[in-house]
Amino acid sequence: MERLLRSLGLVGILIVGTACGSGIAMPLAESDQASTPAAPVAQQTEAPQPAPAPRAASAPRSATATRFPYAAQPEWLPTQTNYWEGRGGAPIDYIVIHYTAISYARTLRAFSIRASDVSAHYVIRGDGHIAQIVGEADTAWHAGSAWFNRHSIGIELELDRITNPAFTPEQYYAAAVLACAISARHEIPLDRAHVVGHNEVPGSTHSDPGPTWGWPHFMYLTSLCAPPTASTVHASFVSETAFPEIATHEAARVSIVLRNTGATAWRKGTSQEARLGISNNDPRLAFLGDGWPAPDRPAVQAEDLVPPGGAATFSFGVKGTRPGTFLVPLRGVVDGAAWMDDLGIYTVITVLEKSARF
Repeated sequence: MERLLRSLGLVGILIVGTACGSGIAMPLAESDQASTPAAPVAQQTEAPQPAPAPRAASAPRSATATRFPYAAQPEWLPTQTNYWEGRGGAPIDYIVIHYTAISYARTLRAFSIRASDVSAHYVIRGDGHIAQIVGEADTAWHAGSAWFNRHSIGIELELDRITNPAFTPEQYYAAAVLACAISARHEIPLDRAHVVGHNEVPGSTHSDPGPTWGWPHFMYLTSLCAPPTASTVHASFVSETAFPEIATHEAARVSIVLRNTGATAWRKGTSQEARLGISNNDPRLAFLGDGWPAPDRPAVQAEDLVPPGGAATFSFGVKGTRPGTFLVPLRGVVDGAAWMDDLGIYTVITVLEKSARF
């Protein structure tokens, strides 16, 4: 066996992975080998979907200058052997984080040699460059469990004592935007029950991504780019200015502060933007609006970014179009995703005849 591996240039690969007790894994755990027949190796007949646009050459090893969060743009470097075509009807429920224990270049080589029996969907180099090895619709051999392989997407991060001895900020950013994109495509919740380390796969004997991987930091980054959903969009009430009392043809401003108690950041000017809406999308009070973004949306968040735990200010103008007392029911919303918790927020606008006030 060692002679065969040496002829393939793989002795160093397998020795490093074994010595560390982590890193690249065989596709089947021992328990799976006893109960699960080995699947035939598929010959790829067409590019798996979704497939990133190919590039002529790898990006140079330099730190990314792109502002986070950004759109992940993997380089398509497919293996022709180390995967199973399709997933046997299994849904994709998990994202598994690994480290390579060898260099980026040697990892790509291992994933393209059948005798290694190993692959992952993505590999992230030390400078944040992403390579895609297996299409998401197909099964990579990364988790050490046939069942988990079919239900997950594997992300390997280069960690090598010579080429990349520690996880870099660029790797954290790249892994986060990649996880966010995968989550959006497959509706995988970005929480620690669904984003796991190789060491957390049932039956795993591996330790990666290891104690130097910062889970809290990584999960915080995913919250900044995660697609908002009904389960991740939540708010609590902080404060509100006094109810305005104005005369006809006068104007005033109302400010309401909400705290982000969900798992997704609010980002102004994006699909994650938080807005203050009139309950039930009722536009009949729009005559009170002074510069509202929409007839049933008095305000958008003032801050560019409101992470989970942060507070957002919603300020909007009102004008005295006609006399009366008007109750405006309000509720936070991320349009296209979900209404926030119904906190019973409202403002009361009193418009007096000018002669009644002066």
